[in-house]
Amino acid sequence: MATDPVCKMNVEPEKAVAKENFAGQEYYFCSDTCHKSFVAEPKKYASGAAPADHSCCGGHK
Repeated sequence: MATDPVCKMNVEPEKAVAKENFAGQEYYFCSDTCHKSFVAEPKKYASGAAPADHSCCGGHK
């Protein structure tokens, strides 16, 4: 199980909507919205310090 770095949702890598490699690490995403947010600001989300952004999915946790 992986964690979407944008919304913090658990994502099964084989079912992820998208994946992105950043600084040698694979990240998996629950939605295209999360993936686009990550691509726009990868350092912000890869650090893990950004708060969960639930705008992709209507507030799941």
